[in-house]
Amino acid sequence: MGSLSSAKTLGGIGGILVFLPGVSLVGWILILLATKEISESVQDKTIFDDATLAAITAVIGAVVFSGLIFLYFFGGPFGFGPALFIPFLVALGTFWVFTVISATFLKRSYEKISQRLNVSAFATTGLLYLIGAALTIVFVGFLIILIALIFQVVAYFSIQDRPPSSGWSQSTPQTLSSVPMPQQPATPQQQPQVESKFCFKCGAKLPSVAVFCTSCGAKQS
Repeated sequence: MGSLSSAKTLGGIGGILVFLPGVSLVGWILILLATKEISESVQDKTIFDDATLAAITAVIGAVVFSGLIFLYFFGGPFGFGPALFIPFLVALGTFWVFTVISATFLKRSYEKISQRLNVSAFATTGLLYLIGAALTIVFVGFLIILIALIFQVVAYFSIQDRPPSSGWSQSTPQTLSSVPMPQQPATPQQQPQVESKFCFKCGAKLPSVAVFCTSCGAKQS
């Protein structure tokens, strides 16, 4: 069972380490572990799954970009030159695509955390990170990503030790249903009118279907 207090510590420290070039990878690993703690605490496996996919695609993009840059700059006999400008753009485009995919998964994970923990800073972080990743192709996105990383630290340190209760809204219908309703007074049912007739001999009142008089016994016509 995950712990939100552990997630707060791991994510907060990891978010700070991300800013340090030498240990930024350690920071991202701590953030990934923090999402695992949150995922187990709120019992939503998709939070950690999306964060894992974000990490995997980010690593793939970085490896592909680094490999292509190394190959284009140092793999050829002539080194870097105008002929390698197009391959360089291909490598940059590949890195951009994987960065956007990674940011999309991270945004999905942080939006779920924001809804589960009622911490809006997570949703803001995911949105800024996606916008920044999309704009890295024109380099202004790196500034937006920097702002997103600041919001990320704030978001993790804003986590409460216990998730917000979600059962209050379900108790309201039960409370209303337990209130006794006023009973309507029962209205007396009216008896149907029975047709009658009179005996032709003694004049006694008889039902209309009577064949003999109940008083004198005379047969009724």
